[in-house]
Amino acid sequence: MTGKTHASCGFLVGALAIEYYETDLFISVTVVTLAIISSLLPDICHAQSRIGRRFKFISIIIRLLFGHRTFTHSILFVSIIAALLYMIQTPNYYLITIICGLLSHVILDMLTPRGVKLLYPIPISIKFPVQFKTGGLVDLSLATALTIGGFYTLFQSYFNNFINHLL
Repeated sequence: MTGKTHASCGFLVGALAIEYYETDLFISVTVVTLAIISSLLPDICHAQSRIGRRFKFISIIIRLLFGHRTFTHSILFVSIIAALLYMIQTPNYYLITIICGLLSHVILDMLTPRGVKLLYPIPISIKFPVQFKTGGLVDLSLATALTIGGFYTLFQSYFNNFINHLL
């Protein structure tokens, strides 16, 4: 999937976390930001990705050590991040948001023909039976749907009031 699709899914994850935890404005902005960043983070192993271009040196090192869609797309990576966040006593609304953002990336990449090394270091590619080409029409449509879902989640009370007013 493209960076836009991952960011859109991160936006939806953030919106859902805000809705669930009923956070204030400052925490809400932080939650959405963390969700989007964490949904892009697994592609740090790819120097041409959005996050890889910003952290090129780290990206190159990770790519040389592990390759693309291996360690940073695995349960091991997500577990290490979760353990680190737990150890530093990250508030639940941030911890859950970051973990769900990371998982959203992995799940979306499992929808591509290449799949991911979910069980890294076991070298088996895991992918869903239904797959879509990265950058194709389905990818773009999915990004649009996820963005709309995020906005609806954030502003659902306003949408519902508007619709009820019309009826």
